[in-house]
Amino acid sequence: MPEQISDHLDSVGSGWHPLLVRLHEQLLTVSPTYSVQQVKEKYGTLRVQLYTGVLRHLNMGNTDWPDPDESARYKAEDDPAMALIHAAEQESAGICEACGNPGEPRQRAWIKTLCADCAAHR
Repeated sequence: MPEQISDHLDSVGSGWHPLLVRLHEQLLTVSPTYSVQQVKEKYGTLRVQLYTGVLRHLNMGNTDWPDPDESARYKAEDDPAMALIHAAEQESAGICEACGNPGEPRQRAWIKTLCADCAAHR
């Protein structure tokens, strides 16, 4: 079974878990067989990378190229899935990665999106 967001919750702070759970539920409605390549934090915001198109087909254990109908279905699913991911990534810039309260990107040694309380304790 291809990995989905629920398999990657430990890749980021718990403050973003509700955002990821919501994104997972939204992705299932537009792309039930979506497959996650990576979930991470980068420059203070969430990053979610999916296997798309032919890569998704191959990641699902197939050894042949998808037929034209499958390719068209993947494309029809990938576009709205990427729009959902982009929206969640943007939303993460306003959510504390540590606790889930409203936050903002803060730069020290690294850029992290944190609320004032969590930033004071780091």
